Amino acid sequence: METNRLYRITNQSVIGGVAAGMAHHFEIDRALVRFLFVMAFFFTAGIPVVMIYIILWAVLPPAIKESTDTNVIRI
Repeated sequence: METNRLYRITNQSVIGGVAAGMAHHFEIDRALVRFLFVMAFFFTAGIPVVMIYIILWAVLPPAIKESTDTNVIRI
């Protein structure tokens, strides 16, 4: 049984790879996750979203094997 763990995907990152890793984990588009982060930033006065992003960046391990293909990540 293969588990779909949450990782940071650093080769597809803009800042830390958190949004790319979340998009891969939930099988949705990276742009949608990034858009949701930005919208949450504006609707929550920013501080909680920034803190959550920094915590996720620090806690999530980077992906072990990363593909150069933007649609397929093999972990």
